[in-house]
Amino acid sequence: MAGADGTPLAVDAHVPPRATWPVPVIVTRTAYGRSAHLAEGQGWTERGFGYVVQDVRGRYDSEGTWRPYRDERADGAALVDWILSQPWCDGGLVAYGGSYAGYTAWALAVERPDAVRAIVSLGPSMGLHRTKFEPGGILRLAEHAYWWLERADARTSRDGLVRLVHGRQPDVLDHLPVCELPERMGAVLPHWGDILRTGTAPRPETFTDGELAAVRAAAFHVGGWYDLLISETLEHWRLVGSAVTPRPPRRLLIGAWGHDLAFAATTRVADRDHGPSSRYDFAASCVSWLREVLTERATPTPADGAVGTAAVTVSGTAASGAEVFIRGADEWSIGDDWPPREVSEAVWHARADGTLTADRPGPDGSCGFRYDPRDPFPSTVPGADRRALLARSDAVRFVSEPLAAAVTMVGSATVELAVSTDADEADWIVRVLAWLPAGPAYELAFGSATWAARPGSSVTGTIVLSGAAERVPAGARLVLEITSCDHPNLARNLGTSRNRYTTTTTRACEQTVLVGSGQTGTRLVLLTMGTAAQMDEDTSATRDIGTQRAGVAMSVGRGSAS
Repeated sequence: MAGADGTPLAVDAHVPPRATWPVPVIVTRTAYGRSAHLAEGQGWTERGFGYVVQDVRGRYDSEGTWRPYRDERADGAALVDWILSQPWCDGGLVAYGGSYAGYTAWALAVERPDAVRAIVSLGPSMGLHRTKFEPGGILRLAEHAYWWLERADARTSRDGLVRLVHGRQPDVLDHLPVCELPERMGAVLPHWGDILRTGTAPRPETFTDGELAAVRAAAFHVGGWYDLLISETLEHWRLVGSAVTPRPPRRLLIGAWGHDLAFAATTRVADRDHGPSSRYDFAASCVSWLREVLTERATPTPADGAVGTAAVTVSGTAASGAEVFIRGADEWSIGDDWPPREVSEAVWHARADGTLTADRPGPDGSCGFRYDPRDPFPSTVPGADRRALLARSDAVRFVSEPLAAAVTMVGSATVELAVSTDADEADWIVRVLAWLPAGPAYELAFGSATWAARPGSSVTGTIVLSGAAERVPAGARLVLEITSCDHPNLARNLGTSRNRYTTTTTRACEQTVLVGSGQTGTRLVLLTMGTAAQMDEDTSATRDIGTQRAGVAMSVGRGSAS
């Protein structure tokens, strides 16, 4: 079929027997080859759906040039128009996809809201400026380098190339300058460095919050606690359909999974095995949900201030809810919202003696470490036991007493950080760990930020950590770990204030974390389903969770705000 400008784009249409026509149609637009979806197409037709899968422009059998995250809105709209003209389509479409195809699925829902009645979004990658960078702006070096090496600047993927390159050069991502990495990896990647120049600036086809809030389709959001893109899934759960009244059905499913989600072949993620209870029959659940939302009839309308009219007929209440796997407990939490409404906010204070307490701030003081870009704090894979890294001196750690009782951590924790550096700017990498009585130390949540500094002044700000659902057992210790690097997952700050991508000179830096009361102190704020008394034998300070912040907020200088 023809794309938006007439460019031929390859399509496979899987349709059930003619006697069942017309039928609802599942639609996927992929950058990774539509032939990988042959069995999936058969499965949908056996269940009474049509299935259409298309190679995006410039990939595999589609003509044109692939520009990641460009042309997808218009080409997706053209595909929808073509499907609606087919005799086997009943006029109801389901946008379906994960990772890059998650982005193209949202493009269908935004561009053709009258036709797309439901969307199934599996760990969506919503743009280079989002997927390749931390929320605080640091380049996800390994993700960018290896994804581009296998996927981009080519008509087809180079599956397996990363494994070959890494096997030959396990330290390849140590190379400086970063901009020379394609040559170092032995590949010609003419557009690899574009993102190093454009950074986190939104691209032309970026979806606005307003567009996603106005989506009238029912939405099934699927993510994994070990998936790099879990933040997108959680943000979509909060935002999508929020400007429509009544709000369309929305369902959340988050498991103990990586980017393979419920399709993973094992229940183990690195050093953690969550057992058979972590498995989930997603195919049956998804088909059941789709039949429900496509059958229900209601007419949602935009809320005050929203743009557009609602013509899609779906229920505003059916098939909504959240199923979330609680790590540690290794069981599913099922409810109508996430995070649950019945949560409390507990404040843990970092102290100069290296302890973390829910009692009260200690006296003003500081803890420091030396950051050397030539000996960076190393990355580990998700789910890894991090206890060996606890011996590294290029970090500060604040450790609680053993918990008096088990507690369940939910939602996004925040760290109110007070720091200083002898450099012009510094990266701050923050983790919360659970150090179990048996010895292993596992990451519960992670966050990062890059903050400018002034000589002789401190910087205070808030870092929102990744979402979590973890039951920490009695006897475990909470660890707040603060360092300045996570290499090679994140591109190193070279300590010179010069461009970290194009220069090679490095400088070791002295980093200081301030503790105490007021804005000079460092605090960890957790959302929990346990009480403060369960978490510590002392009395914990609590605050109204309605004031929880989003993103990264920062002020420069003691007592100042920007």
